[in-house]
Amino acid sequence: MKTAKNKVLEFLKLSRPFQWHKNVFVLAPLFFSFSFSKEKILKSLIAFICFVLSSSSVYSLNDVIDYEKDKNHPVKKNRPVASGTISKKEAILFSSSLLMLSLIIADNIYIKTVIVIYFLLNVIYSLGIKGNTPADIIIVSLGFVIRVIAGGIAISIKPSSWLITCTFFVSLFISAMKREAETPGHSKIYETIGLISATLTIIFFTMYVVVERESYFLLISIIPVVFGIIRYYIVAEQNKGKDPSLLVVDKQIIGAVILWIIIFVVESIFHPLE
Repeated sequence: MKTAKNKVLEFLKLSRPFQWHKNVFVLAPLFFSFSFSKEKILKSLIAFICFVLSSSSVYSLNDVIDYEKDKNHPVKKNRPVASGTISKKEAILFSSSLLMLSLIIADNIYIKTVIVIYFLLNVIYSLGIKGNTPADIIIVSLGFVIRVIAGGIAISIKPSSWLITCTFFVSLFISAMKREAETPGHSKIYETIGLISATLTIIFFTMYVVVERESYFLLISIIPVVFGIIRYYIVAEQNKGKDPSLLVVDKQIIGAVILWIIIFVVESIFHPLE
């Protein structure tokens, strides 16, 4: 019984639940539309679950592909496949099952298509693009854009071009700073990409507020965006060489995100200064 429980925990570890928060981008179109009908909430949650499953499918397959490299890595050698607690065959079967389950749960053909595109893009990334600057972080950023598009399809809303653009550049910024933290040899390249992406994120977000939302009150939301980006840069610089996944666990960044959400909620409900 204990062995079976341990096996289940190893499969859970293989699915990388600490990465599931990335799929919150699927919910972005719902949040920005501020149209919270039961049907739209349900459809958004289904799409979110689909991407939790498909992203875990990608992580599982990636561990098989990176088996040799992970075995010799000081931290990654403890991953289920690299450590041998789960065989390559089991990981491939697990990955296939998660992908199939996500396609079964997806409630329309367009979401299924987007999931397949997301999966194939990540397979290409794992097999030949990973580690190639700057193509690798561009592919990672496109993965977040795909999530937003899927979220829009789920609730029959066309995501704003500003939302798509901001998603791409903020993802590129985060990815670049993570890469800088874990690859000292290319840190200057990634830092430059990160700074350019951060600047473009602020510019396009400001354009979204001014051009699309036309809200004086939402101009306040630019402050936590700028603060969060600067704070993330500082934390990334302080954590060079450390686990990059720890960079987002920062109280000040979380506080900025919460404040940003509150500002949007207040504007959507009360429409102040209009």
